[in-house]
Amino acid sequence: MSKQAKLVIVGSGIVGCSAAYHLTQLGWRDIVVVDKGHPIENDGSTSHAPGGLVGLSHSKLLTLMAQYTSNLVAGLEPYTAEQHTYNPVGGLEVAISERRWQDLIRLHGEAVGFGAEAHLLTPAEAKAKMPYLNEEAFVGPCSCPRAPL
Repeated sequence: MSKQAKLVIVGSGIVGCSAAYHLTQLGWRDIVVVDKGHPIENDGSTSHAPGGLVGLSHSKLLTLMAQYTSNLVAGLEPYTAEQHTYNPVGGLEVAISERRWQDLIRLHGEAVGFGAEAHLLTPAEAKAKMPYLNEEAFVGPCSCPRAPL
């Protein structure tokens, strides 16, 4: 291993790895990413929240970042033949109060305006997608099939 580098990135979480990836795409070389522990089992937030990609947000920037990240990760080579890099499963957010339902209606409108696919469903439609849901326990759901590819 080299004892010097042009750039050292401290932290192998999502931000550090993303910075290293994007800089290499721009032609940078001689980059080292370091962390205080094992990248899979460290105490940072990336280690206990892997794979979660929230496709809908009230923030246009976060929604566009989710779309970008979804497209980027979907195009990466699989880690192994058995282990896919990305599995876009989507999400279903349910409102248990009328106030939260109004927030999901607003989120749906914003998301569609930002170019994300989103759907307002009835409790029965949500139960059809997730049979274990008690459709009487919530007012309504908003679904995000996946961030657009």
